[in-house]
Order: sequence, then C-alpha cells, then structure tokens
Amino acid sequence: MKKLAITVVILFGLLVAADFGAAAVAEHQVAKQVRSQLALPRDPDVRINGFPFLTQVAAGDYRDVELSAEAVPVGEFRELGIEANLHHARLAPSDLFSGNVRELTVDELTGRVKVTAADVGRYIGIPDLRIAPAPKDALAGTDGDEQVARTEDGTQTAVQLNGTVPIAGTENQVQIIALLSLVGGKLEIEPKKLELDNSSIGPIDLPAVFEESVLRQFTFSLDPGMLPFQVTPTGVRAEHGALVIEGTVRDVTIGAGGVTTG
Repeated sequence: MKKLAITVVILFGLLVAADFGAAAVAEHQVAKQVRSQLALPRDPDVRINGFPFLTQVAAGDYRDVELSAEAVPVGEFRELGIEANLHHARLAPSDLFSGNVRELTVDELTGRVKVTAADVGRYIGIPDLRIAPAPKDALAGTDGDEQVARTEDGTQTAVQLNGTVPIAGTENQVQIIALLSLVGGKLEIEPKKLELDNSSIGPIDLPAVFEESVLRQFTFSLDPGMLPFQVTPTGVRAEHGALVIEGTVRDVTIGAGGVTTG
C-alpha cells in the first residue's frame, strides 16, 4: 500500500507538471498572436485560468484567459495599461502544438485601457497628480450629486484628483472631485468641487478668480485611442492610480487578417 501511494503521488505530480507545461506553451502562443495584432513592443502577460488545463486543450476551449501589457506608448501617452479578459477562447490543439496559430476565436471579450496618473499628470501639467475613486458622498450638495445618482449605465462616475498647483505665486495642494464621463469614446473630466489644504488649519476657501483658474486646469478630455481588439468603449471608472475605459464585445476572431467581430 505504501508503494502504491508513492506511485500515485509521483503520477499525480507528473500529470500536474505536464498540465502546467502545456499551459505555458499555450500562453506563449496566445501572447505571440496578441502582440502581432496589437502591435505591442513586447509580448503581453498571458494567464490561462482553470485546472486541469489539459482538458481545455483537448476541447480547444479555454474558459478564462487574462491578458495584460503595461507602459504601452500610444500617441501622446507613454504608460498606457492594456488589459483584456477572453471568455471561451478557442484554439485548435493542432495549432497549439505546431506553434502555428492561424486563428483564435473568442465567445466574449472585455477590453480595457488604463490611463495612468503619470500620463494624465503630464497631459495637464501636474507631475504629482494622484487619482482615486471618489468617496460615495463626495458630491453631496453639489450639482454633480444628482448627475451621478441618476446615471445607471456606468458611463459617468465621480473621481478624486489630488496634486500641486501654483496659485498666486505659491505651490498649493488641492483636491478636486470631478465627474468622469464617456463622450464619443473619449474620457471627459468635469470638476465639481475644489478643496485647498496648505497647512494644519485644514481646508480653506479660495477667491473665485483663483478657484476658476484651478478648475480650468482640471477640466480636460483624453482620447487613448481604440480599445484592444476593436472593442467599443461603453463605460468609464476610476481606480487607484488610473482612469479606466472599457467595453465588451462578443464573437471575436483574431487572425492573420486582423480582428473581426460578429
């Protein structure tokens, strides 16, 4: 019985090793195909979830594939993050093991682009800009409160922006609460609330002329370009360190001729 148990453990270990080895091969093949289609400077990170993996290979159906690439230069942006989740990505076993991936089809794909705080800060001239989701009640009592409350399709949300700006010849830490919207595929930021905090005495009110100048600096739009795999943008949100634009599409084919949907 002891020898049998040892044999079973060894066989299980070999099967697990073979499973992870096959997963690594598949991830490499998908990475090469995606790099080519998205014209990335290097292979993206690819993770194929689900165990056992070999059953997915046999079926040619990978239930959950995660792709990510960081610091991608696109136009005026230097550090875009590009991500995608592929649900039921289909790849023939013969293509996988031959290393010749001709076509990859996906039942459902969610793509997103993350515009980092560093890129946004360079764009608006605030190098130390910080981005975070706004607290739930951050716009309470402002005209933006009603706008956020009645938006249910995910295309508008509140964002908190912190950074240093010059006011009357001095450097000042400010906090802006703004509406983040998706308009024509672009991110639009509309400030709704400003706080200035220069010392231990806490927030203080700015004269109107200075407040308007700061709010103008934080009023801007960003166009990070098309989402990966020709996904149409449908939603925006803020996360710590980035503004995110994303969308979902069904029935995607990624091949030598490009990307097609429908």
